[in-house]
Formats: sequence, structure tokens, C-alpha cells
Amino acid sequence: MEEVLDTMQLENMQCDVCGEKTFQEREGFYYCVECGTQKDQIRAVDITAEENFNETTAGKYASRTIRQPKDVAKKEEDNELTSWEFYNYVLRGFLQELLNMGAKPELKLMTLQVWAAYLGRMEVAFCRGNRMGQPKLNVRALLRDARIIYKYKPPKVNRGKRNRLSGDPNDERSKFRMWNRTKRNLDASGYKKVGEGPSESEGEQSLALQWSVHARKSLKRHMSLKHLDRHSRDSKASLSCHGLRPKAKTLHAFERNMYCLNITKLYIVLGIALNMVEDDIQLTDLLRFIDEEHLTKRYMLTYLPENVATRGKALLNDMEFGNHKDKCTYRLLRLNIAYMSRYINLTEFQKPNLHSLAERYIMELGLPPRLVKYVGELIDLYPPKFANATGPHSYPQYEARTMAYILYAMKLLFGLDDIKEQKISESAAKINEQLLEADGAAAPFLFVFTEWMQFVDIRKVIISHYNQSFARRFGVPTQMGRQVDDILVKERKEKELGYDETLANPAMQRQHENLTHIFETMLRDHFGESIQESVDNDRIEFQPSLTPAHSYFKRILLQASRPDGEKMSLRIPDNMHVDHSQRDLDPFVLETKELSQYLAQRGLNLRVEEVACQEKIQKVGLFRPLQHVRCENREFRANCDIKTETWIGELKRKEKRPDFRFVQPTGQYHPYYLKKLQKLKGKRERLEINNPYWEITKAPSFLLKMNDNDVLLDTLSSLQTFEEGSMDPLNVPLDKPRHLEKKLVSKELEKESDERMEDLNDASSKQEELLLHVSNFDCWLLHGYMRKIRQSDKRELRQLFSCSFRWLLETCAATIGVEWDVLYEQLLILEVMFHHSIADWSKHKEVLCIQHNTQAKDYRELSRTYKEFW
Repeated sequence: MEEVLDTMQLENMQCDVCGEKTFQEREGFYYCVECGTQKDQIRAVDITAEENFNETTAGKYASRTIRQPKDVAKKEEDNELTSWEFYNYVLRGFLQELLNMGAKPELKLMTLQVWAAYLGRMEVAFCRGNRMGQPKLNVRALLRDARIIYKYKPPKVNRGKRNRLSGDPNDERSKFRMWNRTKRNLDASGYKKVGEGPSESEGEQSLALQWSVHARKSLKRHMSLKHLDRHSRDSKASLSCHGLRPKAKTLHAFERNMYCLNITKLYIVLGIALNMVEDDIQLTDLLRFIDEEHLTKRYMLTYLPENVATRGKALLNDMEFGNHKDKCTYRLLRLNIAYMSRYINLTEFQKPNLHSLAERYIMELGLPPRLVKYVGELIDLYPPKFANATGPHSYPQYEARTMAYILYAMKLLFGLDDIKEQKISESAAKINEQLLEADGAAAPFLFVFTEWMQFVDIRKVIISHYNQSFARRFGVPTQMGRQVDDILVKERKEKELGYDETLANPAMQRQHENLTHIFETMLRDHFGESIQESVDNDRIEFQPSLTPAHSYFKRILLQASRPDGEKMSLRIPDNMHVDHSQRDLDPFVLETKELSQYLAQRGLNLRVEEVACQEKIQKVGLFRPLQHVRCENREFRANCDIKTETWIGELKRKEKRPDFRFVQPTGQYHPYYLKKLQKLKGKRERLEINNPYWEITKAPSFLLKMNDNDVLLDTLSSLQTFEEGSMDPLNVPLDKPRHLEKKLVSKELEKESDERMEDLNDASSKQEELLLHVSNFDCWLLHGYMRKIRQSDKRELRQLFSCSFRWLLETCAATIGVEWDVLYEQLLILEVMFHHSIADWSKHKEVLCIQHNTQAKDYRELSRTYKEFW
């Protein structure tokens, strides 16, 4: 055997990575001399030359280049997966990740049912009526699916070839090329047995493309059915008038989103399945897991079989992963869930337990658990039905509505007008100082709103230092070095858990080592430390949690308490060790009996005063975004002869309609129309009286014993019912709120109350008095219409909020992972129902009625609009 040249030039062959045409032979394979990539299509073998073959070299053996046998390529085609088979493996991997996070075991079966319903509607699996038994293509089908199922050959891209000068046929180089071509034909014939006919792959014919019902309906808008059948029979794509699938811009939004199978569909299936099994993981939690990359395509190849994962890079290119985003927003996911539920005919979503959801959010915010009871009472006052006027398939905003209840409760308790909460917090802080002097740290401290705000802000910064996803969600800026460390940690984890393609290819492994060395040098020059040092430096790994802020901060405090906690780059202040969830919130809900008794035992007297809402709040009216009316397409011609003064004058004469305005609620109905409304109301009341099944009882009357006499509760004022030193409410309802009761007191009762007040004043003069400000449960309102509001309108509306309310609104919205306008819309639904829609509170349990006989036209229209979303 003769020695062959190590380096040779191959005819019409070049490297797939760098484009080099010079290869080096090692152990029968050819490697690129530039990047080291192995050429898989060709290899070198040793064969024996025939005796009558005189054009070979003088030796007995010769090195020859042949192509791989076709059996190898056929075996690789048998292992190819269609797009839905590929996503089957990925969905199973995502499902297992959720089960490891604590999801219900029933999720597995429900996910299979939703996924099977979707594939059945797509007519690729779990369907009937297909005579050939092959899956059908949809309007957004991939070329890979058509090639695997129907042997469809996509048209080749015609690239301009270089014009070569025709040389002399007797040239030595032309003879050498002819000789190589003859040897390749001989080598290819050596793989066929004697008498063997054409191979199966050569003899098989392509099948006619089959389209699903929805695909044919969509494609009819672009071509006739007869022309579509011609394209279906065109296996070699010889017809160039239309492609395999139409362009995305020519399709409707439903077709673009529903018929395109991508990773977002897996998130949609999991979101629907989680809701149907009533799991604790809500839709916003699923989005957070995706953003934190607990569910990500980084480790997608580990979910595939090993023989398929080896060609992972080419597989992902065929799946067109570069055209789709790995992460999605809350609005996009809700929209696609609505499309999916309509597509698979899902009738109703399951309402989660709002009480447990509110309890989890309150613990996440670090608020006292007494707020859970108060929010639960608001929910039970009239439970929401989550009716949606936009359609039965729209996914209700359960998380935003629950957080809106918490925001509404905080608004009632503290006012949130930049003045009311300051007075309440200052009085509570002074009482805490007295309690600290009396009993030390064991005293039941009151909840201070301003201190809690400071605690939450500092907690955001501390957690954002160790978690970049948390920082992005709350909008906390972080250092560039921490962001680089987060990227390196994810890349390192992907290499450890994911399938490493470089192990199967030495050339890719060398290329990866070269890139790693370059990045190592750059990071060392810029940050002064290597990749390994930056990854291991001050890093805390967090496990998936339904309460990330609460759990992550506890994990950081635990790390700081360990002996190696001194190495942490952040120093945790002493006030961050205070647990605000253990503070007392009862006095702010007018339950001051225990606090008064506790202070009385220590010689302190408690005086409670209500703080009214700020009166200087500007009344801006109801806000309403105006829709742009699209004008018809008209022809406009420029007037080049117009003078500047004339042009400016015409612009000034044009009245520009504002896009966002505030209207005072001064609109009234016409007397005739109002009379008609009153007539309809009377007719409805008569029908209710005559209906035996409509049982509405009158509000019961309660009698109290005062001076051995039975006195009606409704005839007493608040000062007679409640003592000045005790603000505890009774267990019976009042006709009106306490601060609206009129003082109807007889002379004898006045004398008795005066004597009682004198006794209380004498007793209080001997004790030190502490003042506690509480809310009068009155709050400011800024109502309007949030639908189709633009970004500029949001900025204008946001400026009208008080600083404390704006901060709490954005914090609560970031906690559940939505925009602040989504949460504010749900808050408007609550406020409009509780303040404008309920006409008679004695009947609110039977029906949430609108004040039909009111002349306030604007408030009535607002109530009718938001009632449809209750």
C-alpha cells in the first residue's frame, strides 16, 4: 500500500462550517484543515485495482474517495420525527418538571386529554376519516413534516453558478476529473448486489399531499380547490405559483397562532390542564417558571431519545425554532388560551379557591394574616362570577381579581392618598415605642404601613442581587457583572444537564474550547476573575416556589446566618429581620378591645380617632379613551404652490380631537327616558312581588335595653351605640354607616352620656393617653374605561395617582407578573360595583342590581359596562 498525501483538494466539496476546500485525511476520514470539521459524506477506503485497469498508479493499492452507502442515510430517515412527535417528548419533559415542583398527579392525564384534543382537531392524530392513515397537513405545516410523511421534495434554491471557461478536453486536469468521476461510479456500483433491481428509495413515489379541513378552508382564499389539488399532486414542487404554505401576513390572527405548532402551544396546554385539575399553580406562576427557566428549551434535547438528540442542531433548524420566542407574555398566553379553548370546544374554566389564593398573596407581600379574614369577608360579600363579555372562551383573570381585593382592602384601611397613611403610620409608630419601653421585644407591636413599604423596597433590591429574573420583573437595575454571572451560570447548567453535541464531534469540541478560551480571556481582562471564579462567587441557587419573594428572602437570611455568610457581598440591615406579618392589624379594623385592655394594664389609655379622606384631591372626572376612526382610502395630492401662512392657518383651523380626556359626570337622562326607566323598574318590582319564589325579607329590627327600656337600634346614634374608648362594632347591622348616623338623643340619655363621659375623662386624666389614628373606610375614586387604552394614556393616568397608591399598585402587579393597568382594571370592577352599582344592600345577596332610577347617566353607563365583567 502506498503512502497517500495527507492533504488533498477535493473536487466540488467544501467545509460546511467555514467553507474551506482543503481537507486532511486521518484514519479513513477527511477533516477540514481550518476548523477541524469532519466531512461525513465522504471517506477513504483501500481497494484492489483490476488487472486490466491500466490508468491506476503503479502500486497494487490506491487510496480512493467514495460516498457513504445509502443504507446509512435510510436508517437515519427512519429515526426522523415529525413536529408533533418531537413536541410529544418535550411536553412529557415539561410535565415531569411540573410534577417535580409539586403539581397534582392528575395533571398528567388531563394534559394528555387536552393535547390529544388539539392533535385531533389538527387531524394529525386521534382522528378518523383518513383513508390512507397518514396525518394531514395544516396551513402552517413545516417542510420537514411534508418530506417525512408524503416524500415531498421542496424546490431547490437556484444559486448562481460561476461561469467556467470551457477548456481543452484533452487537458490533463480534465482527464483527471473524468477519471475521478469514473471511480466514484464504480464505487457506488459496488454497494449493489448482482442482479439487484432499483432500491426501494429510488422506486418509491411521493404521495399526494392531504390537507386538513381548516387548511383547505384557509387555502381556498388564495387559490381554487382545483388548483390546490394540482399543488397536492406536485411532489417535486415544479409549480412555482404558490409555496407549500401561504405567508403569515395573509392569514388571520387565529390561523397564525393556532395552526403553528411551536413551544408556546405546550405552555398553553399546560396552562389549561393546570386550571382544569384546580392546581395551586396558576397561569401567572407558570409564566414565572418559564421566565426563571425552570421550563425552558435549553434542556430540550435531554427529553429526546439518544439517537434523535445526536442530530439536535439540525432538528431544531427544521423545527424553525429561530422564528419563535422561548418566552411569552401574559397577554399573549391568555389570548392563545382563548383560541385553544375555542378550537377544542372547551366550555368552562374552573374557578380556583380565591381565599387560599388571597392568603398566599398576602404571605408573599409580608402582610399580617388578619388581612386574610378581611379580604375573605369582601369576597364573600358578593362572590365574583367571572363573567366575561368578550366571549365564553376568554380566560378569566383570577389572579388579578384576587390581588385587586387585597389592594382595595389596603385602600380602605389606609386611604393611600399620601396623607392619610402617614398619619396612621405615625400614630402606630409612637404606640410601638411605648410598647417597646414597657415590655420590650415581646410586646404586640402594631402594623406600620410606611415601615412595611421600606421593608418591601429593600427586599426587592436584596433578592434582585441574586436573581436576575426577579430583578427584571420588579424593574430593579443590577450591575453588569451580576448579569454576566447569571448568563454563565445558565450556560454551565445547560452543559451539565443538557445533551452536549460537542462530545460526538471532535471538531465542534475543539471549536467550543477555542470560544471558551476567548471568553475566559475577555472576562479576566474586564472583571479580573475567571469564569469559574465568577460563577462560584457569591451565588445562591433558589428552588421553584409559589411565593418567590418570601421564600427567596428566607433563603438569603439563612445563608447570611451561616458561618460562611460573611463572604456575602451584601450586608443585610437590622430592620430587615423584622417580621411584619406578625404585626397586629386588628386595631385598624376597629377591633381595639384587646389593645385597650393590654395598655390599661400598663397604665396607658388608648384614644382612637378616625381620619377622613383628603379633601384637596382634585376632581378630574371619568376618563375615557377615544378610538381612532379610520378614514376611507382617498387620494391626496400635494399643493406645491401653497404659501406658508395659508398652510399654517389651515392647520390652526382644524380642530384636533383629543385621544384621552376626562369628563365630569354631569350627564343626565331626558325626563321622558327617565320616566320610562322608572316605569320599567315599577313593572319589575311588581313581578317580584307576585313571584312566590322571589323571597326578599325586610331588614330585621334589633332592640337594645337601655335604662330598663327597649330602644330600637336604628333610632340611636353612634355615640350611644359605641363608647368613645371602645370602637368595637356590634354583631348586628346598622341602617347607615356610623359616621353618617344622626344624633337623636333624648335629654335623659344626654345626661347619662355626659356623666359617663365625665367618668371616663376623670379616669383617663390619671393615665397617660395614646392616640391611634384609624381610617374612616372612605377612599378616593378615579374611575373610567380601561379597555383599548394606549401607552400614552397610561402615562397620563398614572400621573394622577398618589405616590403610595402608585407604588402599591405596581408592587402588587409585579408580584403576580402582570402590567399595572390589568390590575387597575380589576380594581375598577370592584369599586364600581361596591360604590355605584348596588342600590339596596339588603338585597345584594340576591341580585347585584344597578340603580335604574338614577339620573346620573355617566355612572349608570359605567356600572352597566363593568357589571358584564363581574
